Amino acid sequence: MHSRKFLVTGSNSVNSLKKFSISDREILDKRVKANPRYTGVRPRTNTGFNTQRRQELEHEIRKYYKVRNDEVFRRISLADLLQLMVAHAENIEADECIDYKSESDDNEAEVPLKYRDEVECLVHQMNQLETTGKTRGPKCPYVIIDVRSQSEYQAFHLATAVNHPHSRLSRAVGWECAELLIYKNHPKFIIVAYDDGEDVAPEVVATLQHRGYNNVFMLSGGLRLARDKFGFPLVSDDPAQTLCPQVVDAVSRQLSNTVLPPLSMADASDWWAAASKLPNSTIGTDSAITNSMLSTGHHTSRSQLKGSDDQHIKPWR
Repeated sequence: MHSRKFLVTGSNSVNSLKKFSISDREILDKRVKANPRYTGVRPRTNTGFNTQRRQELEHEIRKYYKVRNDEVFRRISLADLLQLMVAHAENIEADECIDYKSESDDNEAEVPLKYRDEVECLVHQMNQLETTGKTRGPKCPYVIIDVRSQSEYQAFHLATAVNHPHSRLSRAVGWECAELLIYKNHPKFIIVAYDDGEDVAPEVVATLQHRGYNNVFMLSGGLRLARDKFGFPLVSDDPAQTLCPQVVDAVSRQLSNTVLPPLSMADASDWWAAASKLPNSTIGTDSAITNSMLSTGHHTSRSQLKGSDDQHIKPWR
């Protein structure tokens, strides 16, 4: 019944193949040797949002988010914050181009050399009076507050973020930094607080709300999500890191090719639809979500606010 090959050496016969009986289960452990030619080939079969993808997404959500049902503060997603940062940087760049053009037009009508020094002195004095006698409001529609310690902040932090250690809130006097006082309860601007992994930031945001701040938000996922999905130049160790055109281009390019996991499984179908539309997507592999499933601004229900007419609105508008 079983085919066997015998090697005859003199009078001794040796079995060349192992004999497997019907009850022997070791045959199930036999594996086909992998061909090195196809090590880099990925399967193209897309079975949709199946059980395996759902388990991987649940793992991603538990890794970055610590959402509780009794949260009294509001959240903002990393995609929403990055869209706000990029839009503001692009507006500043457009305004600078307009100002530069207007300055070049004004320079055409030059003041005669005889009165130029007097005019410049007068303009300088007027500018000093304006800056000293008038308090200017914030120009940026957001401020990012890093509530970790100063040493952790100096190691790496989000671009344009300012440090305000959470231990400072325990002071009786001077527990607010200058940025908090400027942006407190501003009708058009927001305050975004974050830590490394949603450990301390929820308590800080809840404390600020208890002390009268109504425009403070917590960054969902914290610095860990931004570091794992985006990295440099969004996360840097330079305290003077600004949103220069090179940083804006790099962040916007990463944002267009990434899909962040939602805060809950309620948005799983929308997340999967957005992830499937990514260029060069690796959907169908075992490491699909871990390596390449980043977010494009697909907003979650918790990262948006609802007005009185149940319309989704942005928190900074």
